[in-house]
Amino acid sequence: MKKINIYNINGEIAGEEFLPDELIGGAPNQDIIYYYIKSYLANQRQGTASSKTRGEVSGSGKKPWRQKGTGRARVGSIRTPLWRHGGVVFGPKPRDYRQSIPKKVKRMALKEALKYKIQADSFCLFIPENIKTPKTKIFSDFLKSTGYKGQKILFILDNDKANNTAVVKSLRNIDSVAYDFSNRLNAYSILNSDRIIADKNIFNVIKRCLGEAKNERNTV
Repeated sequence: MKKINIYNINGEIAGEEFLPDELIGGAPNQDIIYYYIKSYLANQRQGTASSKTRGEVSGSGKKPWRQKGTGRARVGSIRTPLWRHGGVVFGPKPRDYRQSIPKKVKRMALKEALKYKIQADSFCLFIPENIKTPKTKIFSDFLKSTGYKGQKILFILDNDKANNTAVVKSLRNIDSVAYDFSNRLNAYSILNSDRIIADKNIFNVIKRCLGEAKNERNTV
């Protein structure tokens, strides 16, 4: 069994949860994580980089000087790539970098990423305690009390955004902190953080992700 600490908003340990070994046992599947992250990052690329060839840059098409007799190198156009302000050879053109990621792989990668963080003791829970008024100092003091200040933190919140408005407004002013909702979890955001702090109310969602991903992996 793996113990998961639960913190109150004051940064004090207020309880514990446990995860069975069958959900988080074994080494994380590095191949699945690599395949997902590679595809995820490729899908974030806009693919809008573009350069002009010699046929697209502005300038006359007239031959600058006659071919022979001037003592200078022969040249056919001022738009040649050899000249300043000329065209670009083999430069980038707009393209689609998108790679398809099967849903099964997404679930498996999420499971492996969560398992990695839990095994590394980089996962814990917190009790939001119905924060009504946005105040950055609440979470700044929370991170100081827990000893996590300065780390790259990802807060995972309940997807009921109406109840999390004050929490989101409090978190977004802290540079080292990011947040996401339980229905938008992905392996990249989890692995891109030093520590995961999840709302206690979504602990069952975390367990379901671990369990479902494991079952899917067994069917491959």
